[in-house]
Amino acid sequence: MKIWICIPVFNRKQLTLDCLVSLQKQQFTNFTVVICDHGSTDGTSQAIAENFPNVIVINAESSLWWTGAINRCVSYVLKNADAEDVLLTMNNDNEVPEDYLQNLATNYLKYPNSIITSVVHDIKTKNLISPGYRQNWLLAKESPVNFETDHLLHDDNTVNVTHASGRGTLFPLNVFKELGLFDEIHLPHYAADYDFTFKATRSNFKIFSCLNCKVFSYVEETGMTKVLNKFSIISFINYFTSIRSPANLKARFWYGWNNCPKYYLPIYFIFDFIRISGSYFKTFILER
Repeated sequence: MKIWICIPVFNRKQLTLDCLVSLQKQQFTNFTVVICDHGSTDGTSQAIAENFPNVIVINAESSLWWTGAINRCVSYVLKNADAEDVLLTMNNDNEVPEDYLQNLATNYLKYPNSIITSVVHDIKTKNLISPGYRQNWLLAKESPVNFETDHLLHDDNTVNVTHASGRGTLFPLNVFKELGLFDEIHLPHYAADYDFTFKATRSNFKIFSCLNCKVFSYVEETGMTKVLNKFSIISFINYFTSIRSPANLKARFWYGWNNCPKYYLPIYFIFDFIRISGSYFKTFILER
């Protein structure tokens, strides 16, 4: 079983190189990295070629955003992988410990044909920031799982979750063969990973978050951090309209429309808007 690691990149050259260094140190060595560099202007592709000649780099236009870029990687893997191989999505601001791929492979073999996702830690504080989540559509809220109370019977390392992010999630190839690619039309940058994994659960693929599969992420590099740079009318508008913002109303509409049970949709949209609006103001209140 080979692990094909798919990473979309746009600039942030040093983060990409650091990510690749952490992958180079893995105990599990049967893997291939596929990167889609969608329009970097900082020499990212050249640096990868010079330092990591075995990494496959697909060059594409900057209009792809995250979803289009990850789809180019997935399409390449589907054309070149063997049936027993698996696919791992990562971001270029992620770094992983030396046992990461081995732990992913071990958990996948324990739960074959399932989606295995990672717990995410802040790379600077080492604090756990994302253990995995379960969605409550009625309240328009996702709640973090607790490994002490929510773990599977006889397996305190594993919790069943309803969806997963692109930051360290392992997929069997037949998920894509059955469902197609991520939705780059309606969800070009945010929520496409959650949307796709919800689609997978509806097709009876189980998703497991595993405590020993740790990804370390640069939290300050997220789109929300960049959008919430100051309190102003322009910032408020960008918060709801920028393609870089997880609060983008268009993306949130399609995400809800695609996945929320239709009888919950009106109240879901209302609660979701109230919650993300409150989050905007709460951010700046807490800073004072």
